Amino acid sequence: MNITQNIGIRICGTGSSVPTRTVTNDDMATIVETSDEWISTRTGISERHFADQETNLSLGTEAAEKAIAMAGIPREEIGVVICATITPDNIVPSQACLLQKSLGLTEQIFAFDICAACTGFLYAMHTARSLLCTMPEKKYALVVASELLSRVTNFADRNTCVLFGDGAGAAVITLDENSRYAFDCGADGNTEVLYCPKFYHNTNPFAASLPEQPEQQVKMEGRAVYSFAVQALSGSIRRVADQVGGYSEHYICHQANARILQAAAKQLKEPMEKFFLDIAKYGNTSAASIAIALDDCVRSGAVKRGESVMLSGFGGGLSYGTAYFTF
Repeated sequence: MNITQNIGIRICGTGSSVPTRTVTNDDMATIVETSDEWISTRTGISERHFADQETNLSLGTEAAEKAIAMAGIPREEIGVVICATITPDNIVPSQACLLQKSLGLTEQIFAFDICAACTGFLYAMHTARSLLCTMPEKKYALVVASELLSRVTNFADRNTCVLFGDGAGAAVITLDENSRYAFDCGADGNTEVLYCPKFYHNTNPFAASLPEQPEQQVKMEGRAVYSFAVQALSGSIRRVADQVGGYSEHYICHQANARILQAAAKQLKEPMEKFFLDIAKYGNTSAASIAIALDDCVRSGAVKRGESVMLSGFGGGLSYGTAYFTF
């Protein structure tokens, strides 16, 4: 199959999974000085899910199983599996390799992880599409986004701990020559407004000095992130709209803060009714956010076959992106 810029994709199946434990805003108020009213009015979040016995792999596997079941395809025809995550269970093996084994997929598969924070699912989906374009023998790609943000949340910081949740989402995609496709992305390296350091214990006997271990927790400057997110989201959507000659019927965006989506909709002069919101149930699940929202849209019937969709995300990196396709 020739590589063409506009060859589209078809979402064959979607799935999602969240931990059993639901944590409400009132629950959060028992550990930090906050309230349901304070959280819900500023973010749109009412509850989130935190893992107890669940792992990144168990959540990702459940979401992927649901996506494969909906797609109704033979597992041996999945030639690509990409996992988007910033909270993997291991450094090595990758989550994608663990998913290959957990799902019983063929060894003749392209499997690797992508670390792009909240934009991860978008980047993984675009990468999967690109791989399918260059490998005609690979018919389907499985894209999974799974996060356990409770691993890196500072539960003493009331401004950030109320925002995050754990979960996973997945999609099976294939190429579709009858579907239009457009993509926009960007990155602005920044460790000042949204970051989470990683510490590796230094066992190097030749090191002159050993670094002090940083706190492996998310740190965020809320106002700066808000300003970036609104401009990145509206700008990226506008550029994709220019590529395809108009706006889409549905927007499924990263669920970080309801106010961000409301501000972006206002800048775009698009009705808020076109922007899907499920942040109240899950909070911000980073890479899994768009994937979970997509599954909610598909299973609820909010998005129907033949309708145009834009997926749009923004987050740590700083990174952002938007993809347009026909569902």
